[in-house]
Amino acid sequence: MHRSLSLLAALCLVPLVACENPDPDEDGLSTEFERAFGTNPEVADTDNDGFDDALEILTYFSPRDADDFPYEGGFSRGPLMRKAEWDDYTEDDGWGVDDITRNWTLTDQHGGEIQLKRFYGNVILIDLSSEWCGPCRMTAETLDEEYLDRKDDGFVVIQLLLDGLTMGDRAPQGDRWIDEFGITFPLLEDGDFEAAERYLPAGSYAIPNYTLIDRQHRIHTWYKSGGEPPWEDIDALLAEDRPEVDYSLPDNAEELYELHGLDPNSWTN
Repeated sequence: MHRSLSLLAALCLVPLVACENPDPDEDGLSTEFERAFGTNPEVADTDNDGFDDALEILTYFSPRDADDFPYEGGFSRGPLMRKAEWDDYTEDDGWGVDDITRNWTLTDQHGGEIQLKRFYGNVILIDLSSEWCGPCRMTAETLDEEYLDRKDDGFVVIQLLLDGLTMGDRAPQGDRWIDEFGITFPLLEDGDFEAAERYLPAGSYAIPNYTLIDRQHRIHTWYKSGGEPPWEDIDALLAEDRPEVDYSLPDNAEELYELHGLDPNSWTN
């Protein structure tokens, strides 16, 4: 009896990993992969944000950041660079045409955090509008339909709502706007111009106006005022290749995509 136990112990110790559970938290990710990725192999939800590590990795969200989890609105999300690479890439960022755009953060209609940099790889249309603005309302009637037609190709509209129903009313009602126009893209109430000030010239300005950001996160068009969004430019940018990002996926990614009901070719899971 003692001899059998000693033999078993020897087998487990040489090498030790032979008796290690390959997936102790049963999230589908191997212990080896989780250690390399930086997640806790003993806990299925490392950052305790309500989403398993595997799901967040497959949908390009951080399983180590409790403030970064799949958008309730299902907005398009692609793989992101590591922080050090991103810092190098954006070293000379700015707000002018051909600049890699700087970042900002606001809260969307679902109460989630929207950071502009997290839409890297998408074509981004930033639309500045107000509830009282007639041309803004005309554009809003078809804007969501146009967005949905392009969403799976890596397109996102971010609408910054500046005013309410009267000019100068800095308390726009996003829920009212959404109900009227059926908005599903990110809608951000920005009565304080926290983000909008980056996309307006000094002095007077016109709305609606549009800023267009390409897949490389460069400002393609800044402050195009009046009329419809620049759909021809948007479609031309969408036809360009998505940027290549060194992003780690587990060896069993195909199996995990199927398990979670995800499309590996989509950024809108």
